Amino acid sequence: MNKIITKYRRFKMFKKSIILVVVAVAVLATQNASALSWGKINATPDMSVAYVERYGQQEINLNVQYQPYYFGYLPAFVEVNVVGSPTWLTVAASPQTFTLKPGETLNVKLLLKVSQNDIVAGTSGEVQLQITARLVTGGSFRQIDEAKLTIIVGYNPYTEIGIRAVQPIERTAPDRELPFSFDVINYGNTRVIVDLSPAKQPGEWKYVISPPTVVIQPKKPGDETYPYATVTVTLTSPHGTAISYHNNWQDFAIKAKATSEAPYYIKQGTGWTRTTQEIPLVNTHEVTAYFLAKNKGFYVPGFDAIAMIAAIALISLVMTRRKK
Repeated sequence: MNKIITKYRRFKMFKKSIILVVVAVAVLATQNASALSWGKINATPDMSVAYVERYGQQEINLNVQYQPYYFGYLPAFVEVNVVGSPTWLTVAASPQTFTLKPGETLNVKLLLKVSQNDIVAGTSGEVQLQITARLVTGGSFRQIDEAKLTIIVGYNPYTEIGIRAVQPIERTAPDRELPFSFDVINYGNTRVIVDLSPAKQPGEWKYVISPPTVVIQPKKPGDETYPYATVTVTLTSPHGTAISYHNNWQDFAIKAKATSEAPYYIKQGTGWTRTTQEIPLVNTHEVTAYFLAKNKGFYVPGFDAIAMIAAIALISLVMTRRKK
């Protein structure tokens, strides 16, 4: 009798074990909303703040690791998703999808590139990442907790100017003022201070630059043209101290140097530091415009006074004749 009871108990225990195994298998093979966290994804960027250039590409290294909470030997299928970013920035992960073994780490490159140039330097925004994973065999019981992180991205200055001259070649006579007007255009994304000076002295010609310094705002989204400032260089043609004839060309050049007012950050290791050094096309830019003037004609000292006296004499003669 005791043997029968013992066998019966063993049968019940075996039956319970079979039921537990069947239930476990069913849970493992069934997708449902109340899954047991089986592991997690760790994602660590090498920097939490980055700066991008107008032309170029910035890279952020992202170490992604699959870490099981319990035992694990099956790999996980991982996907890196960009769920938020500034409208002026393109963000891509390379690779975007991959598999990881338990405890394995993979380096993912996050590529940042400016997609819209009409954004003022100093603008910043958030890049939001979501790294999800699932076991390659599926099953919500083995759900893997996702990773979320945010990276701040700033827009570095880009400094570029140009000179647009309507009439770079002019003609005049001796001892005359000859104005040359030109526009200094701001093609960059930052407010600039532009200093103007002669790159080549115009020989014996005298010159005046007005104004010698201009401030130009950057182009904003929606603007159809680039902002500019108009500058005038007034030359005074040379002459002699005696009656003389002139027939010569004179070339001269104007240098315009733009300096950005926006701060510029450079990468040092895994951090960023503001720099004060001058870097062409970043926080400074220099251009030169060339002009040509011709001085042709006679110069008679005191000719204006002689002409005035002659005009007065002529008027007096006419008036005298009318009186007669």
